[in-house]
Amino acid sequence: MKDELNSLKEKYGSMYEEALNAVEKGLVKRYIFKPSGRTRWVVVGRTQDYLILLKAGYCTCDDFYFRVLSHEKPMCYHLLAAKIASESGKYEEIYEEDRWYRKLLNEWLPK
Repeated sequence: MKDELNSLKEKYGSMYEEALNAVEKGLVKRYIFKPSGRTRWVVVGRTQDYLILLKAGYCTCDDFYFRVLSHEKPMCYHLLAAKIASESGKYEEIYEEDRWYRKLLNEWLPK
């Protein structure tokens, strides 16, 4: 874990610091839906909450859409924050019933 975090710090520099700040402020959430067990990562951003798909390396923020997909940046700080939180175990775990899944997903998806 520590080696992974150190390599992220070396690779991303100032973006790592911004992402780490988000983690330390408790802005990374891991939602677990019951009884299905579906898990979704969310990072609270400056203007809204962003859905993170860790395995796919995807975030719903504009920075991801405009800069990451065009290869100007390797990733957005929301995605990096979720990676750091996942590796370090520093995130808030929130349990919700499956009936809330679609409503929450609609809030996290881009409009």
